[in-house]
Amino acid sequence: MPVAYSLIEPYRLAVHRFNVVMKNLPAAAEGLRIVQLSDLHYSAITSPRVVRDAVTACNAERPDLIVLTGDYVSRRDSYAHLSLARRWARPVMQYARQVAHELARLRATEAVLAVPGNHDHSQRRFDAIEQLLQEAGISTLVNRSKLVRGALPVIGLDDLRGGRPLIRQACAGIAPEQPQVILSHNPRLLQSVADRHCLLLAGHTHGGQVHLPWTNFRRRPADMRGTAWFQGWYRAGRARMYVNAGVGSVHFPMRFRCPPEIGVFTLTARDAGEENDSVEKSDLRARGSYGSI
Repeated sequence: MPVAYSLIEPYRLAVHRFNVVMKNLPAAAEGLRIVQLSDLHYSAITSPRVVRDAVTACNAERPDLIVLTGDYVSRRDSYAHLSLARRWARPVMQYARQVAHELARLRATEAVLAVPGNHDHSQRRFDAIEQLLQEAGISTLVNRSKLVRGALPVIGLDDLRGGRPLIRQACAGIAPEQPQVILSHNPRLLQSVADRHCLLLAGHTHGGQVHLPWTNFRRRPADMRGTAWFQGWYRAGRARMYVNAGVGSVHFPMRFRCPPEIGVFTLTARDAGEENDSVEKSDLRARGSYGSI
């Protein structure tokens, strides 16, 4: 039964919504609604339906800004041998063209912004994938920033594992105390931006992808072993980070106790006397649970 369910769970997309309080948020950015889509991994083991449903769910949130935090495709060598996927997998760039076609349906009032992941840099392919994304109407931010609503800096970093993140270059002219949003595929960059008053949106971990009951086992990328980051909220200094569980799968076409997700973040200024940042979480099947971060 658990094995059968693990093949169904990749299709049970969850939508997690949060109110994020940021001190001194510019008035122009009040209420800005950001939707994060991460780790699509369009490939021989991630169904077109999974990606299509995620795009549809993003648009249904009526976002002001959509941010894509990497791994649009999977490296060919990432398929587990037992899955037999390597036998019928098509060339990576075929999947890249298809995922770009799906992502072209994304709609946001301000922009759709993207950064690369480690799989996108495989065999130095990101230049070609970047071109496909741009042709789909998506702006790529690789070690540079964009001002949203003329007030809120959104900073995009290259991938830590496959590329070369240049934080100083990307943050040029943006004061550390200024409210800002940073996009990084890899959560390990949190410590490098801990001095910044930022919301860091990351992916890469897949939330563990497979959580075996009664154990601490969760599948994680090799470079994340020994870290505490799986999924959800983390802090370092002035920086807050949300690690998204992603949409697609790697190695095997399965998830267990870790459904795919999109994240929705509504920015707001802190009210006088408010002690905690408020959080609202819901998904496509059950709505209305609350907590705090």
